[in-house]
Amino acid sequence: MKTAVSSSSHLSVQKALHRKILDTFQDLPANQQKVANYILNQPNELAFLTTDLLARKLSVSKPTIVRFARSLGYEGFADLQKECLGALQADLSNVNKYMGELKRQTQNEALTRVVEAELRNIDETLNHFDRTVFNDVVSLLLRAKHVYTMGIGVSSLLSQFFAYELNQVAVHARSISSGPTRFVELLGLAHKGDVVVAFSFPPYSRETVEAAKFARERGAEVIAITDIRSSPITFHASQVIVGRTKNMLYTNSVAAITILINAIVTEIALKNKKAITPTIEAISRAMRDTDQYLP
Repeated sequence: MKTAVSSSSHLSVQKALHRKILDTFQDLPANQQKVANYILNQPNELAFLTTDLLARKLSVSKPTIVRFARSLGYEGFADLQKECLGALQADLSNVNKYMGELKRQTQNEALTRVVEAELRNIDETLNHFDRTVFNDVVSLLLRAKHVYTMGIGVSSLLSQFFAYELNQVAVHARSISSGPTRFVELLGLAHKGDVVVAFSFPPYSRETVEAAKFARERGAEVIAITDIRSSPITFHASQVIVGRTKNMLYTNSVAAITILINAIVTEIALKNKKAITPTIEAISRAMRDTDQYLP
C-alpha cells in the first residue's frame, strides 16, 4: 500500500529541484531558460503536461525540453516530470471561495478585476512559499548588526516601508536611496555581520544587482525579494524570497510583497519582545514630549 508523502517531503523535493535548476540556469541557452523559468514558477503544472503541450505553451521545440531535462541529469523529460509530480504539495492553500464571490459581481468592474488579480498573486505566493527560507531570513535579521534595504522605483517604496517596520521592532535598519550617490557607495561601510535586503522586480535594475554583488563580496548577507527564482539578483543572494507581482498595469503589484514584509516583521516581533517594549516606549515618549500627537 502506498503511503502518503508528507508536506515537508514535498517541499524538500521541490527545493532540491529548484536548486538544481538555478545551479545550471546561467549556462542554459535562451530557449532552455524558458523551460527553467516555467518550472521554477509553476512546478505543479509541469507534472500534468506532455512535451507537445509544453512545447506549444512555451513556443520551444520538443528536443529543447528533452535537452533541458538531460542538462539537469535526467534520462529525459519523463523522469523530470515524475520528480515534479512527486513534489506536489499536499496542503496548498487557495482562495477559491473569495474568487467565487468576486465572480458573482460585475465581471468588467475595474475594482473586481484588480482584487481578483491581487488574490491570485497572494495565493500563488503562499502556494510556493518556502517556510525554511522565511525562518532563515528572520534569524538573519535578528542577528544583524545593521540592515540596509534598497530598491529602485516601486522597490524604493518597499525598501522604505520595510526599514520603517524593522525599526519599529528594534532592528536597526536604514533604507538607502539611489541618486547622486550610487548604492555601491552607500554600502561602502557594509561588512560581515550586516544584512542587505534588495528588492528587485521587472524591469530589473542593474544598479541594484551590482550593489547586491558588491555587498556579498564585502561579507554582508544579502536577502533578495523578487518575483522569480531566476531573476538576476538571486545569483548574488544568500536567501531569496519570491512573491508574485503580476499587475494589470505596467508597474508591479505590491500586495503580496507587503504581506510578506508584514509576516517577517511580525515574526521578529514575536521573537524579540524584550527589545521591542523599551523601543516602543521610548518612541512614544519622544513623540509626546515633542508634541507630535494631535490633541
